[in-house]
Amino acid sequence: MAPYIANKKPLVTMAVILLAVLTIANCICCTVAARDLPGSGSVVEAAMMVRFERWATEHGRTYKDAAEKARRFQVFMANAIFVDSSNAAGGKKYHLAINGFADMTHDEFMARYTGYKATPATGMKMPGFQYGNVTQSEPQQAEVDWRQKGAVTGVKNQEDCGCCWAFSAVAAIEGIHHIKTGELVSLSEQQLLDCSTNGNYGCDGGNMDNAFEYIISNGGITTEDAYQYTAIQDMCQSVQPAVTIRSYQDVPRYDEDALAAAVANQPVSVGVDANNFQFYDGGVMTTDSCGTDLNHAVTIVGYGTAEDGSQYWLIKNSWGETWGEGGYLRLERGVNACGVAIQASYPVA
Repeated sequence: MAPYIANKKPLVTMAVILLAVLTIANCICCTVAARDLPGSGSVVEAAMMVRFERWATEHGRTYKDAAEKARRFQVFMANAIFVDSSNAAGGKKYHLAINGFADMTHDEFMARYTGYKATPATGMKMPGFQYGNVTQSEPQQAEVDWRQKGAVTGVKNQEDCGCCWAFSAVAAIEGIHHIKTGELVSLSEQQLLDCSTNGNYGCDGGNMDNAFEYIISNGGITTEDAYQYTAIQDMCQSVQPAVTIRSYQDVPRYDEDALAAAVANQPVSVGVDANNFQFYDGGVMTTDSCGTDLNHAVTIVGYGTAEDGSQYWLIKNSWGETWGEGGYLRLERGVNACGVAIQASYPVA
């Protein structure tokens, strides 16, 4: 029997080797197949790169070198996944979209496109609340839209400068000037950026009440045509005022009925928590999407009720017409969403 067994050893050895080779080959095939499956990292990144390149072309985005482009791609991919996941989750009254801010981190965006600072103003504020005893008509109680009444200029763009406070104040003054005179005049945010330094810090942030106080002490504010926007703070120019205000008032804090009474009579400047505004595309932004850490300034130009019955504030922003609903946001009303009723004020003409 010994010779017989000895003669079979080479065959056994060959069988073991063949089995090992087949096992290794099978593992290699499985590994290759796994890489090509939908949802694997390489395929997702390749598809996302196509999306990124298309987005960059659409928005005219170029980068200084390959390393910067690679970093921005990673930011874009993270933002796209966030937007897609939010929309896919459902159950929201608003939706998000990839827009011109998609290659910016949240921190970068907040630093460059917000800028509200809750700095207390001095003593030029008119005491009281002039709309406290004003009765609203039934149509006013249901809906107000100052755009339809010709009191709102086109959506503007603060660009890469944290002077939202200037745009908010100017929009409120443009509104009350039209209400008082019938004239809609686009006024100069750049004048406030350069000259309103009484507690305001140019592109590093500011407050609408401080802007109102500068305009009062200066004897007015000039037009946008006379003092055009450059998105950087520069030397204050001496210009002829075109529009004046007498004073300003704050809306009672946390009182959305008072806020509605004010908005029914004129556009109102407010501070909001814009932490989840970066990719807003439409619908009614709800209170569960944000906190009350006021960091951005906007202007309420109306209010209404959505088709599903949701009450909302109609808000003019300063991030251009491609953001949101043509540059506007609808924000849930009645629940102090995003801190909208904490710091609201309006000019008195």
